Amino acid sequence: MMQPLDETAVLKRLQTPSPRAFFLLFYTTQCSQCKIAHARLERVMQKSTFDVDFFTCNLDVAPKVSEHFGIRSVPVCMTFNQKGEQQRVEYALKSEAVYESMVLSINAKKGDPKSRLLGF
Repeated sequence: MMQPLDETAVLKRLQTPSPRAFFLLFYTTQCSQCKIAHARLERVMQKSTFDVDFFTCNLDVAPKVSEHFGIRSVPVCMTFNQKGEQQRVEYALKSEAVYESMVLSINAKKGDPKSRLLGF
């Protein structure tokens, strides 16, 4: 399950080193594509066990986060490695395969390639 983060928690997570990579979904409450993106990410999370933390942030109540990243449209997904360095950003609604490839690129447990949707 994805954990919701408020504005303060997102900014703290970006500044504080963590031993785990993480995935952030930014959304707004009235965005129908954001709801679909959330559902697709939930399905990706159910397919396998990832060594990645999954977070969401509602930009309706996090204007400083929008400003920090220069976000102008939603949904936005970002991945960060174990060092807290941004790895990838995807704007707009994407397929499950794209979201899975984002997670796999930062996943510390690489696992069996045959079990992956994209095979890499």
